[in-house]
Amino acid sequence: MSDHLYVYFRVPEARADEAIAHWHSWMETVAEASGIGGTLLRRPEARDGMQTWMEAYADVPPAFDQLLDGLWRQSGLQQWISGERQVERFVDIDQL
Repeated sequence: MSDHLYVYFRVPEARADEAIAHWHSWMETVAEASGIGGTLLRRPEARDGMQTWMEAYADVPPAFDQLLDGLWRQSGLQQWISGERQVERFVDIDQL
């Protein structure tokens, strides 16, 4: 089964330019620890001074969520976001 993990969160627009360098490093850390490269996306528009960003990971194993959570807790990146990260897992519809 091919699972996909989507992680979305909000970044203050005023700090987005600073945060992006940290997220490129974060994505490299995740890839090195898991062997799974992700994609970093954002909504084109900001709302209420916030940008919505998303990390997307394809073909992830069941334990990937726990690995990602552990890496996140050690990352120190919480200071760059507003609120919590939302993690959602999806499967290919043809495999249900």
